[in-house]
Amino acid sequence: MGKLPSRRKILISFLLILCLGAGGCRLFRFLEVKGQLGNFTENFSVSDHDGLRLIFKKPVLLAGDMAWLMVYSPPVKTRVSQDTELWTYHLVKKYPGRKSEGGNFDLAMGMKLCGRKLCEIVFPERFTKYISKEVLGKVMGSVGGAEVKKLAKTSTAAVTSLESKEIPNLSEVIEILGRPYAKLNEEGGSVFVYKYRLREKTPEGKYVVFSLLLSFNEKTAKLKRLVLPLRSVKLAMNFESDGAGR
Repeated sequence: MGKLPSRRKILISFLLILCLGAGGCRLFRFLEVKGQLGNFTENFSVSDHDGLRLIFKKPVLLAGDMAWLMVYSPPVKTRVSQDTELWTYHLVKKYPGRKSEGGNFDLAMGMKLCGRKLCEIVFPERFTKYISKEVLGKVMGSVGGAEVKKLAKTSTAAVTSLESKEIPNLSEVIEILGRPYAKLNEEGGSVFVYKYRLREKTPEGKYVVFSLLLSFNEKTAKLKRLVLPLRSVKLAMNFESDGAGR
């Protein structure tokens, strides 16, 4: 007679059944989107009409998933049609002290929901100056092949399809995002740290703060790595192979 399954395995199996019965766990939906990105042209399209937009042909993520991702900070909601709504999140740029630069470098990110599912992401308008729809498609397509490490809670994508001229350089990034919150030194380059807080407070009365870390090659001044911590996961993109620029 075979060995009986442990209580832990039985519990995990039971939870998975409940999860699937309820329409799928949040984790499964995010992993499904990652799989869709692996076949980008079949599942997505990119438009630069009225801003830079990533369009989901087969929406999976729910409105609740987006609310969770943004730590339940309420968006500005705009009714587009009977079953379509645009959620806009305003990200206020943070400074270590008093604001030390001219101009407004706050960002606005849009999420369009069709039938309560995420069907479109609208990127900040200023991104269009140096990021074309072709570049966005290549970058997002690379996420489909990202290496996911569950224990380390990291997802790292190698963006190898871009030509050198398509990779933003330091001066272009500063023109788009302004001066960083902090600048760190690392071997072979520097890391620019940007911080933003969502304009609207959470139901608990707290501000949500996001960080963006951008590494640049000291010789080429090209972007070599992007790290975006979201919730408890670090999303990373490598724009150059090991040894590049040396």
